[in-house]
Amino acid sequence: MNVNTENEHILVCLSSSPSNKNIIFTASKMANALQAQFTALYVQTGARTRSEDKERLDENIRFAEELGAEIVMTHGENVPLQISEYAQLSNVTEIVIGQSSMKRNNFFSRKTLTEKLIDIVPDIDIHIIPDTVNAENYRKGHLPLHVEKPSVKECFLTVLIFVICTFIGLVFQKFHFSEANVVTIYILGVLLTSILTDGYLCSVAGSVISVFLFCFFLTEPRMSFQTYAVGYPVTFVIMLISSVLTGTLAAKLKTHARLSAQLAFRTQILFDTDRLLQKARSQKEILEITCTQLARLFDRSIVAYAAVNGRLAEGHLFSEKEKAEDQSYLTLDEQQIARWVYTNKKRAGATTHYYKNSKCLYLAIRIGDQVYGVVGVPAQKDVLDSFEYSILLSVLNECALAMDNARNAEEKEKNAVIAKNEQLRADLLRAISHDLRTPLCSISGNADMLLSNGKYLDEGTRRQIYTDIYDDAEWLTGVVENLLSITRLNDGRLKFKFTDQLMDEVIAEALRHISRKHDDYKIITECEDLLLTRMDVRLIIQVLVNLVDNAIKYTPSGSTITIRALKKNEKAWISVEDNGPGISDEIKPHIFEMFFTGGNNIADSQRSLGLGLALCQSIVEAHGGKMELEDNDPHGCIFSFALPLSEVILNE
Repeated sequence: MNVNTENEHILVCLSSSPSNKNIIFTASKMANALQAQFTALYVQTGARTRSEDKERLDENIRFAEELGAEIVMTHGENVPLQISEYAQLSNVTEIVIGQSSMKRNNFFSRKTLTEKLIDIVPDIDIHIIPDTVNAENYRKGHLPLHVEKPSVKECFLTVLIFVICTFIGLVFQKFHFSEANVVTIYILGVLLTSILTDGYLCSVAGSVISVFLFCFFLTEPRMSFQTYAVGYPVTFVIMLISSVLTGTLAAKLKTHARLSAQLAFRTQILFDTDRLLQKARSQKEILEITCTQLARLFDRSIVAYAAVNGRLAEGHLFSEKEKAEDQSYLTLDEQQIARWVYTNKKRAGATTHYYKNSKCLYLAIRIGDQVYGVVGVPAQKDVLDSFEYSILLSVLNECALAMDNARNAEEKEKNAVIAKNEQLRADLLRAISHDLRTPLCSISGNADMLLSNGKYLDEGTRRQIYTDIYDDAEWLTGVVENLLSITRLNDGRLKFKFTDQLMDEVIAEALRHISRKHDDYKIITECEDLLLTRMDVRLIIQVLVNLVDNAIKYTPSGSTITIRALKKNEKAWISVEDNGPGISDEIKPHIFEMFFTGGNNIADSQRSLGLGLALCQSIVEAHGGKMELEDNDPHGCIFSFALPLSEVILNE
């Protein structure tokens, strides 16, 4: 028989039973064998439990968490219904539950939890593990309704409420109100007692007190428990039953309201944490947000250790209130326990079996085998209950998921950078192999011609060959300069030397470095007087040279090129304009990309490597600006950028 283990989901039910650990362990082995999702569910009914049962329940919850179970808590009166609803909504395939040794005594006995669950979910496999603990020993003195002693304040409040109810009843009788109105006053008193006190004892006691007060003060003969009316005993019984039921229901509603408030609080905490974590961009920021939320939630200090390069970094303390004793959570012994948790991927410290004398409870922030850090929660004074512990696990799971996403994003970004660098390297090699070969072949061919047949060439031909060799060499020099500059910029090896310079002098120097072909173009300069700017003059000259050379390459001879330098918006704006054919809208978004040439053909058959404008953009960005491109009217294009102005200081 082949068993399909895909999408298997095993659910184990938690309880305070001493044998529940055996049930959890059995379910864990099943989950490991089937490689299934493992969930541990506890249903809070609102009934008050004894302290020893509560401690045992917390221990069982932590044991399930140690075995890799996801802890889920819900609440409701009908435990089988809550289990079945969760199982159906979460696609549970198998349920593991304990079977108590308690038996139904007769036909009218209530069904056990296991029998009810089998009736509700017949389509889910239910594995029943016999309870090894004697039911009578475990249930002896353990009533479903555990009553705690009320405080003196609650007793005084209960007595006061019914004294007031009796006084109101006497007033009603004086004005000849019916007895039904008086009874409702006492029922109202029972409701108020249930709302203003904790537990069931005060409401039940108030129900009995109300009957005696009604009988003693408000029935004839007064001031005695005797009555002449035949129907009064029935009235007393009904009044007592109604009061007890009303008080019990009110207490239950109050308990469920408290559980609902806890659930809403937990949901809000997780929502706020998730919202904050989504805004975080680094693992350090994620850890800080998580620990800050936990410190606010538990009102205690939180110790955090981040995992850096395969080891734990130094611990950091997060606290809403700075306390001197908090530093004791960062001792060498405590750090050693945190490292043990990181290495073994298990919880340790207070309330656990490992290093139980520690001052903190340490848990790993992890997804699977990947551990991103360790969080310590002080637990010597106030041990975390099951509700607080479930919130802690939920927040840590959110933190681990956010860190995992951040790590994946960082790796994706690194891979993208590596891929981009590889692409740039491939583009560079392709550009060099194809585009530098043409001028080199031209130089080699012309030089060979001069060496072989130089004496047979006339003076004009020789001069033209010399000119071609010079132009090709100048073009290669410009390409190499651009390559070196952009490489140094990208590697961060280019050192900037900012000085105050007059813009007209910078433009004049740049024009002296422009190729000899500018004689065929009309170059106009317009610069405001005494326009002093802050720049690295060597790099800005290179920007201007590249922009003018670019205009010369892609505009026909006789075109007009204008260089402007104006003061605008407290900055110096420099622009290079031409009246050539312009740049199409399809090419504009890519014009500043490295190795992009747009497929334009140049008259002298020399293609551009597409480095000039990319280099200009990098240099301008290093000066705190941005290169802009816009159309010239009526045709052509304008490249412009801004430089910071310098203050002129006059020394008198």
